[in-house]
Amino acid sequence: MDLNLLVVLDALLREKNVTRAAERLHMSQPAISTALARLRKTLDDPLLVKNGRYLQLSPRAETLVDPVRDIIARIEQTVMRPTDFDPASDTRAFSVISSDYVGVVLLRPLLGAIGDLAPRLRLDLTPVAEDFRTALRRDEIDLAVLPDPLLDEQTRAICSAMPVISDRFVGAVWTGHPAAATGGLTAEVFSSSPYLLYSANGNRGVWEDELDDQRIVRNVEATASTFTTMPFMLAGTRLVTVLPERLARRVAGAADITVLEPAVDLPPLRQSAVWHSRRDDDPGHRWLRDQLAGVAASLRGTA
Repeated sequence: MDLNLLVVLDALLREKNVTRAAERLHMSQPAISTALARLRKTLDDPLLVKNGRYLQLSPRAETLVDPVRDIIARIEQTVMRPTDFDPASDTRAFSVISSDYVGVVLLRPLLGAIGDLAPRLRLDLTPVAEDFRTALRRDEIDLAVLPDPLLDEQTRAICSAMPVISDRFVGAVWTGHPAAATGGLTAEVFSSSPYLLYSANGNRGVWEDELDDQRIVRNVEATASTFTTMPFMLAGTRLVTVLPERLARRVAGAADITVLEPAVDLPPLRQSAVWHSRRDDDPGHRWLRDQLAGVAASLRGTA
């Protein structure tokens, strides 16, 4: 088998689409179609089959997803990995998954810290999608910054992690809200006000289970999938919500909100940088982690 076809096979298995696979590999669509025909002949399997307007993987292709990704990742992290890293001249692009909150409080200062040190380096930031655990386990991304409860045992077993953020949750209301005068986030404030719920990819915020355990009544009137939009949804309303403190205090003036001190128990917010263990000894990745650790340490100093 022509091993160059493995790269095309990996892209096709990940994208399930000839056009997107061509874009990922910076190849023409006819070239990918030709490679797919060769793969089908070599493996004696259709690999991609039509299902209505879309393509889906054949049963044989489903079994190849993880092994092929593992082979490609091992080549990338061993044979193709540079032996050294010069941030001043390197043009590497690092893929990073995080929430918008992490982007504001951690990654923005990281970009400021490395801007002069690595002027040609690039960070490609994407939101936390539903399949983030799969992307981590398949070594498809360089780094993810995630709340610790989101990491399952299967992911922890093959990934490395480094704590980067420790924050707490606070309440937030419009400055004209009756609770703004008291400054406290109580069970009564929750039950007497409409509630703005954080929900991303069908998952609620990590504090919601704790509020359920305390039998805190919330009357959900609106939902938001990004932290940074939530403070700006409160002005002129009776909505109450829960936000990470660093974000809430940073935007309080611009969003015209009052931060409420919790009078109920809310869990701490702890987030870690996570990456596949294959990247532990990658000199460029190690440099990026060192810079991230430095920014995280400065955040703890200002907490």
